Amino acid sequence: MRFEEFKKLKRLEKFAEGYRGVIYTYTENGRRYAVKVPSEEKLIKTFQKEAKILDFLNRKGVKFVPQLTFVGEDFFVYRFIEGIPFKKIQKGLDEKQKRYYLRKILLSAYILDCLGVFKDEFQRPFTNVLVNGKKVFLLDFERGLLNKKWKNVPQYLQFLTAVGVLDRETAISLGREYKKNPKGVVKRILSLLR
Repeated sequence: MRFEEFKKLKRLEKFAEGYRGVIYTYTENGRRYAVKVPSEEKLIKTFQKEAKILDFLNRKGVKFVPQLTFVGEDFFVYRFIEGIPFKKIQKGLDEKQKRYYLRKILLSAYILDCLGVFKDEFQRPFTNVLVNGKKVFLLDFERGLLNKKWKNVPQYLQFLTAVGVLDRETAISLGREYKKNPKGVVKRILSLLR
């Protein structure tokens, strides 16, 4: 089914528009859903790849990513995720709260690494990380790749350096060691984020 057909069946409301796509929402049986559609025809394959990655993660039981409910030819549907972009809340957080979310994002990056999914946006997780209470959710996997292990955490180290949590030398050292001892490095980073 193509999006043109799907939108005739549902009462869609435009929710957000990004560089690569548009998000619509609708409510059915008391539950809200999001529909992600590419902004251009040439991006359909990219969105199909994103749906494939999300399907893989859903089947692995990963709960911090969108949960797919339907995949069409040029769009996909997932349960709407309530939350606030990390960028919006981080300025209002005290240091302890900020470090809590930084640890949660780190653990998400590590889980993706263990599953062989490279998200390719951990160096700037401001807008594609949603926060809802104590939970974080990762969005936007259209740049992601399957079968690429041990790349998310090193990318996230760049972010931790940019925001002043780690110094450059420590981040480089941890990044080098990560491929040999991923679990040990994650434990060290977690202790630095306490």
